[in-house]
Amino acid sequence: MIRWSMKMSLISSLRAPGSFPNNLHTELRHRSSGVQRRTCRLVFTRVPHHEPNLREFSLLHNSFTLCKLPTRFSEDSASLSRIVHAQSSGDSALEEHSFGASNGSVHSGSRSWGLLRVGALIGSATVISKILGLVRETVLAAVFGVGPVVNAYCYASIIPGFFLALLGGINGPFHSAMAATLSKRPREDGRVLIQRVTAVTVVVCGALSLAISYYAAPLLDAFAPGLSISGNSGTVTRDLAILQLKIMSPCTLLAALIGIGFGSLSAVGVYGLPSLSPALSSITIITAVAISSLMIRQWGFLSRPFSGSIALATGTTCGALAQWVLQAVALQRAGFGPSPHLGTARNFFEDEGVREVFSILLPAAVASGLLQIATFTDLYFASFIPGAAAGLGYANLLVMAPLGILSSAILVPMLPMFSRLSKASDRLKLEERVKQGLLLSMILTFLMTALVVSFAEPIVRIVFQRRAFDALASKLVSSLLVCYAVGSTFTLGRDLLVRVFYSLGDSHVPFHTSVAAIFANVLLDWIAVRQIGLGVEGLVLATSLVSCVSAVGLLQLLSSKMEGLRLRYWIRPLALLGFCATIAGISARTVYEKMLPVLVSALQAKSARSLWAADLTSLMLASGVGTALYFVSLVCFRIPETETVLRLLQART
Repeated sequence: MIRWSMKMSLISSLRAPGSFPNNLHTELRHRSSGVQRRTCRLVFTRVPHHEPNLREFSLLHNSFTLCKLPTRFSEDSASLSRIVHAQSSGDSALEEHSFGASNGSVHSGSRSWGLLRVGALIGSATVISKILGLVRETVLAAVFGVGPVVNAYCYASIIPGFFLALLGGINGPFHSAMAATLSKRPREDGRVLIQRVTAVTVVVCGALSLAISYYAAPLLDAFAPGLSISGNSGTVTRDLAILQLKIMSPCTLLAALIGIGFGSLSAVGVYGLPSLSPALSSITIITAVAISSLMIRQWGFLSRPFSGSIALATGTTCGALAQWVLQAVALQRAGFGPSPHLGTARNFFEDEGVREVFSILLPAAVASGLLQIATFTDLYFASFIPGAAAGLGYANLLVMAPLGILSSAILVPMLPMFSRLSKASDRLKLEERVKQGLLLSMILTFLMTALVVSFAEPIVRIVFQRRAFDALASKLVSSLLVCYAVGSTFTLGRDLLVRVFYSLGDSHVPFHTSVAAIFANVLLDWIAVRQIGLGVEGLVLATSLVSCVSAVGLLQLLSSKMEGLRLRYWIRPLALLGFCATIAGISARTVYEKMLPVLVSALQAKSARSLWAADLTSLMLASGVGTALYFVSLVCFRIPETETVLRLLQART
């Protein structure tokens, strides 16, 4: 039976079409002269109309479809009807075909979210993850202190942690490559692309995981040669680290799969789950350590270092597995599960999308990997210093807890924004967004640095100092915490600038910058430890200095494409922010020192628990005073850049 259809679309611009319902369907049916039925269907649908300074629903889409069909509608007409009936909540009919056209289209077709709202969601999820991470480290500090188990874990987790940060981390190369590529493609193409990239990744990273497990001992000796010549304690640490590395070797494959999931979910507008899923690793590690401790109590013949090492490694691997499973379920529910149209293996590499992903991924992975090598070099030199690895791990966690929250809240929602403004015609808009993002990161990290430097010792004492973690360990970690905090502004700024280059399709600049940075880090580590004798603090200062030079270099190179980012533009805001942060830090420290004796006396604190409560209360109140004074200072000085940041927070992602 012959089927024919004709569609006439009239899009008329109207103001405030509030008198019309969202979807008004008027169906007129009448019999024709034969046995067939003609159906006239008039569909009124409001779709969003975008103007430079006005976002409102101002179009009435009149679609008139005349179909000559049998008694029932065909599947094609039903599909057409679903496409035409775009919901008035913010997605046009054409946008629904795009994988990432509207970040909210996958989940309820919501309007584009403002950066402030997306940042708040991501920040909240990341806060939960960081809090659990802090709880995890507190448990490890109380159970193992800075002993051989945690030292071994620091060395054994070099390779798994490298891949988890490199491939599976938020804002990592896989995340950036997948998000940037999927946001430009139709949904079905994106679905196939995800599966093809996953298939290639499983083969490559699966083989790499097996190789790491087989060559665990020589790999560990290459990264931590000092353990073999550090006497009995070093030998014990080495043996435990080899065992842990073998157990954690599957994390290499899982890290890549997690990175694909992060990028895919971000491309479809799902931000909260990727930021929250790392909390699973903390939960599994805490659970594994708790079970191990209970087993030691029940069966005293078990060795605490041996069982503790197995618990840490197993918990890490299970946590990575849980993250990937959760992301796979989320993608399945979003409609991007396995596709039956994958094609042959040859088609994988002929796919333009796969080539684009790996063209971004490989240079980005090398560039980010070179930055991670800075950690390798630090631990290489730290292996000759007893207890240094554990101290570096605890201090790094304390500074990365707030910095990671800021990074996720700022960089994750801005990456799609940068990608959409990557065209030459949008260069001025991109320049404005980059400037806003850098200013926002500086405002927040200057405050963080001021508070961390002022309260390094109380922070470490409150979080870690109990049971196996003594006052000597607190002193070591607090000194490292100050050194890490000094470079936090440049670390976040460098990460943001790297994402800008990726969005412009230029991965060579970050790569060459990273190559130069890694050689500089090795040289500075050698000078700080072997020549000047600064010890483990010198390692962290060298890393912070390299981050500073890298950020300035990237900004200078980017300013050749964007005149508004010249270095001279940043002198005034940096000076004012530094002055405001200094005032806030000194004032907060003064308030803390005055308040702590008063609270101890008022609470009659004598026990360790009451002293801890007085210390925590004083720290929180003093931090609140410092934070308030910092932002009041920004307002009083009338820094014009703060208005620029406010416009960014109100911008649509």
